[in-house]
Amino acid sequence: MGASPGCGPEAPTRVSVRRAAVYVSPKVGREHVERLLAVLGEGGVEVLEVREEGEPNGDLGADVVFVLGGDGTMLRASRIYPRTVLLGVNFGRVGFMSGLLPEDLESGVGKVISGGLEVQDYRKLEVQVNEGEWRTAANEAALLKSQTHHIVSVSVRISGEDLFDFRCDGFIAATPLGSTAYALSAGGPILSADTRSYVLVPIAPHALVSRPLVLGEGQVTELRLKERAAVLSLDGNEPQRLGAGDVVRARLSDESVRIGRTDEWTWWRAVRRTFL
Repeated sequence: MGASPGCGPEAPTRVSVRRAAVYVSPKVGREHVERLLAVLGEGGVEVLEVREEGEPNGDLGADVVFVLGGDGTMLRASRIYPRTVLLGVNFGRVGFMSGLLPEDLESGVGKVISGGLEVQDYRKLEVQVNEGEWRTAANEAALLKSQTHHIVSVSVRISGEDLFDFRCDGFIAATPLGSTAYALSAGGPILSADTRSYVLVPIAPHALVSRPLVLGEGQVTELRLKERAAVLSLDGNEPQRLGAGDVVRARLSDESVRIGRTDEWTWWRAVRRTFL
């Protein structure tokens, strides 16, 4: 499904919380879950389930899912609860997608219960291999060489226009949310949360001049493998093997991931806290 002009980021909205679920990384101690359950109970919030990673679909109609873990846990939760607001409590190393710190759990959840939950929709990426189905990713699609001692040759086309060929380790196509992750490590820019765009970043190109590209919501990127095998991974999931002649297409999706924050959080405050 293609992106339409009216589906860009909007100002944050506030959500009332009466029903909640909890999604927790196995690395997070049970004592933190008990802390969360206690403050939710005191606030009169019905807890529909407490679910650990790896369990089946949990789309129960909750107002919010509290995600205890890191950014990887948030990405997995976004697939299990695709239309539900996610509020992360950061127990990981980066935690850019999280809205609360563990030490602020009680006070932060108290604010959420009293009406302090702001929700921002972030556009996902949509990816197709050859003529297969379109799949979505919240952060990025990474096309990577399959053998460490090889590089791949990739032909790049943007909206039907042949652009350039690169011999490189691969390419990353990333959403604004994903521009703070793998794409940033590869030299890409941080896109503001409210941009209707995505970024295409070459990985270790064998060239004297190379630059990331920022592409609009109506533009489709085609990456054609000219030689050697590669793998494609969406949000760090199990990679799909590709061979010479295969084509990967990417564009912004109409779908969004919904992330909740407390009113102390802003995009650029998180950038400063995390990266500067």
